[in-house]
Amino acid sequence: MPSSESAALHQALEAVYERLYAGFEGARFERRGDLIFALLPGVPIPQCNGAWVSEDSVDAADKLADVVAEVEAAGEWPWVQTRSGQGRGRRAAVALGLTHEERVPAMLVLPGEVVETDAAVEIELIVESEIEETNALLAASFEAPVELFSRFSGAVHAMPEARWYVGRSGGAIVSTALGFTCEGSTGVFNVATPSEHRGRGHGAALTARVLRDGFEAGSEFGYLQSSAIGHGVYRRLGFRDVDEYTLFTRPPQG
Repeated sequence: MPSSESAALHQALEAVYERLYAGFEGARFERRGDLIFALLPGVPIPQCNGAWVSEDSVDAADKLADVVAEVEAAGEWPWVQTRSGQGRGRRAAVALGLTHEERVPAMLVLPGEVVETDAAVEIELIVESEIEETNALLAASFEAPVELFSRFSGAVHAMPEARWYVGRSGGAIVSTALGFTCEGSTGVFNVATPSEHRGRGHGAALTARVLRDGFEAGSEFGYLQSSAIGHGVYRRLGFRDVDEYTLFTRPPQG
């Protein structure tokens, strides 16, 4: 059984994605019994196209094949997201040929647990004139096409639940982070610093600012899904591992 904290984190994550998908034409985030069907055409990011296993039931396992087929029929690469203990869903994903696994720690922090940082970076909310430059920074940091971030930026910037931050050093934007505050929690997303500016605490400082503003707005906890490179940084900030997601997809081609 998942802990109460991991269950709260997952509920918050679902709420953010549901709001995010509502802002994109052609996107679908649909609850189908114990599964969620996610489709975001043209966005080849894990979790964005495929199935989320909400409850590890026979119903969810039985519906998985149809969801994967529907995503592939739409021309997208399918993923299945599971949580700790969801063995039935994991076995069903592997049986469909989704044998490539990626593990993603789910981390949570409470208001009194955040460790403040003293990095020399000036943090402000982004303004529209900085979006193009920041999208280029995201592309460089994640080694992904800039068009991918450009597609998101307009909708995200307009969302009332979102707060998009940039960090400057020497007048230049050197880091960025995105916070979503809704339903009593604040999620941290897209923390990015290009390689030439890493190791100076910029990402940690922006993450702490996202959390501080979220807690001031009434959030009861902050959360994120961590990359491998960021896991140690988030632990030092006070985040705790409360669950682990396992994402399944087909093995890379070639």
